[in-house]
Amino acid sequence: MNEYAFPEVFVENIESDKYVLELDENTYVLVKKRENYSYRRFFGHIIYEHILEYINLTKPLIERSFIVIKKYTGGEMNGMLIEKNITPCLAEVSGIYPYILVSEGEKISNKDKIAYIITNKGEIRTIKSPCDGFIALIINITWEKPEKYILVVVKENEFRRITIREVT
Repeated sequence: MNEYAFPEVFVENIESDKYVLELDENTYVLVKKRENYSYRRFFGHIIYEHILEYINLTKPLIERSFIVIKKYTGGEMNGMLIEKNITPCLAEVSGIYPYILVSEGEKISNKDKIAYIITNKGEIRTIKSPCDGFIALIINITWEKPEKYILVVVKENEFRRITIREVT
């Protein structure tokens, strides 16, 4: 099993302390100040859980484009660009002790095991995926009891893999 790396999220048109700039369709750079560059779009860094402000969970609908960098290392990094107005599939995992079996960027199929939970009665339950696609986000809602995760899944044609280079 791979060591879990905490991903980072950048949301379109958000002011922050660092940015991913889209210079052209295939060129993305990570910078501290965007004023020194000519770019098409900018994406500002946010706290991961705050992405819920830009996803309508009741419709469901992605309300603002965002980039997920699964393993934020600096240098050259891989990311997923998810555009606004996409209808994602949402999977909820809620229990006393949830254990997520998947991570961002992984491909899943309908009925795949995505998590285990331990219930109040000490029973172990398996949570299966309600859809096919790629996991864009795994959002831990720690302030709710029992603990809850929301998995945001998009279809293969609803995101684009990108490479982001850090500019020093």
